Amino acid sequence: MDTNHTPAAVEDDHGTTHEILAAILDQGRQTLELVKALVGLLTPNGEREGPSLEELLAKIMAQQAQIITIGKLTQADLDRLGKILPEAVVDALEERRVLPS
Repeated sequence: MDTNHTPAAVEDDHGTTHEILAAILDQGRQTLELVKALVGLLTPNGEREGPSLEELLAKIMAQQAQIITIGKLTQADLDRLGKILPEAVVDALEERRVLPS
């Protein structure tokens, strides 16, 4: 245990404590702003501009569905190519990992 209670030591401790408390206060303010922003997105608010959170989520889900559909169509096209191209071409494409094996 440090028993150094000189004025300089007490002042250093006070300065360090002040810096720590200032950092905690700043982090608290930042966290509060983030929470306010999140609550603003999650709760209906007539003053907020732009689409609602539900509308944004619906758009994201629709885009994901489109991406999955495009991926399935692309895979089907690649499978079909493997069946209609000459065998030597298919082998060359498989070696280059263009077509699935």
